[in-house]
Amino acid sequence: MKKTLLGRVCPALDGVGWLLAVVAMAEVVVIIAVQLYEVVARYAFNAPTLWGSDIAYMTNGTLFLLGAAYTLRMGAHIRIDFLAARLPLRAQHAINLLFYAAVFLPLLWYLGSASATKAWRAYLKGELESMSAWEPLVWPFYTGMTIGLVGLALQVLSETLRHAVGVADPQAVPPPGTTDPSTHAAV
Repeated sequence: MKKTLLGRVCPALDGVGWLLAVVAMAEVVVIIAVQLYEVVARYAFNAPTLWGSDIAYMTNGTLFLLGAAYTLRMGAHIRIDFLAARLPLRAQHAINLLFYAAVFLPLLWYLGSASATKAWRAYLKGELESMSAWEPLVWPFYTGMTIGLVGLALQVLSETLRHAVGVADPQAVPPPGTTDPSTHAAV
């Protein structure tokens, strides 16, 4: 069971986070291109775009959520564990397991469901961004947020499984807050 979880299930879930991180990396290129175009259009040709800021904020918003799963896998989120770090490894894994399973996963389920509902309703209604002169459709933005939340939930599930194994066998997985370098994707 431990071998299956750590050898197949967790890496498959981690792969989703890596794929979303690649999309987030591509979004950085999109933001740069949009901003460069906007600056050149505005200052060189005195023809600012209506859509530049909308594309930038929507892309930037989804970028952070799409990268959240990979960030969690790499242990790059802020951790305030100065007390827990002094506990035995088994207790550290138990604390993380309890937090992920009892708090984080249900919260992400709620947020992901609400986000998916909002995206679906925006799609059905053809909802537009009313605070913008361009008034773009908002469902692609909401859908990107939903995908990011689902990806983060899958990564939290992967981490939950790792901590469950860590409670049973603390030496089988890296300590909480660290990562196994062999699972890092080459960037």
